[in-house]
Amino acid sequence: MRSNTARGQRFALIILSLVALAILMVGWIGYPLVGTLLAKRRPAPRLGRIPTDTTVSVIIASRDAPDIIAHRVRDILKTDYPRELLEVIVAVDATALNALNNYHVALLGSASIVPGDEPGGKAAALNAGVRHATGEVLVFADSRQSFAPDAIPRLVEFLGGGGFGAASGTLVLAPERYDRTVLGLFWQYELHLRRVESAIHSIVGVSGAIYALERSLWTPVPANLICDDLFVPLTLAMDGHRVGHCEEARAFDPRHFGRKEEFRRRVRTLTGVLQLCAWRPAILSPWQNPVWIQFTCHKLLRIVTPYLVLIAVVGLLPWMLRCIPQPWFLWLAATALLAIIGLSLIRPAATRWLASQVVWVVWLHAVPIKASLNAFRRDWNVW
Repeated sequence: MRSNTARGQRFALIILSLVALAILMVGWIGYPLVGTLLAKRRPAPRLGRIPTDTTVSVIIASRDAPDIIAHRVRDILKTDYPRELLEVIVAVDATALNALNNYHVALLGSASIVPGDEPGGKAAALNAGVRHATGEVLVFADSRQSFAPDAIPRLVEFLGGGGFGAASGTLVLAPERYDRTVLGLFWQYELHLRRVESAIHSIVGVSGAIYALERSLWTPVPANLICDDLFVPLTLAMDGHRVGHCEEARAFDPRHFGRKEEFRRRVRTLTGVLQLCAWRPAILSPWQNPVWIQFTCHKLLRIVTPYLVLIAVVGLLPWMLRCIPQPWFLWLAATALLAIIGLSLIRPAATRWLASQVVWVVWLHAVPIKASLNAFRRDWNVW
């Protein structure tokens, strides 16, 4: 009797593991493959005319030092867009208002400076900036990147084509930060998903460093919201508008982050996803969210992935333990060990690189767990 019970438990664990693996395969591989096939059947978006009379407000919400903001404003003013149609608004976070005079001195009238709303945070600063904006199109930028000269014209042209209420540009990361790394592959995967989702219907997240929308479609962002770059496109999609990806509009980020900072930034993003689910549960409903499949496979899957991996490993562990005494398993393990030793002797640099990528994979799996703990504690103070 006990033997039958134990056998049944092992069988149930294996089935559970296979289900977890199936979800991972469908989400990480099946979803982008099917999306790619569907996207190829959709016509390319029709671009509008080259903008010559559309007024644009560029909004920077920040609490960075005045000299950093001044450098960013100068970069924006170098755009190919007509200067008389362009205004730049710097919304200073409420926590940095004691330095407001310093911002005025640093910018010398090249941008409008407005105080961010209380209680502070990026969302409150964005709301203040948009209230002071007069442009027909809003372009949102962060303070540490730079725009390609044609970035703003490209975004306005994309929106002028009709069918899209908002558009994200492409964030180009520092080559030394992402080339030939797990993070680089992950970012290329992310960009591919945005292209596919834009072609089919809408992307579910824009790049906070470069995105634009029609002024009339703006919805005030809830105070203390973490991810405006997720709230804005999902709100538009649920209101019946499309959100596209304008690959030609580029922003460049020269920064290089260490593992600790990269971890913190990714935890913030996934905590923001969970915050939005808690604050606006309608996005979890396939009957209310027209991009529910995209949101589930693109965003929620990243949060549940380490838990699904754990389920798969635990469920298959009894089977793997029974394989250890088998000759074929011992031969396979010995071969792998010798290969690692040989590689470390012949190509030590390659071995160190490989080890560092393995560490990154482990860290990336730890990110959703930390974000889940933040959400469980309702700790949203991670800007």
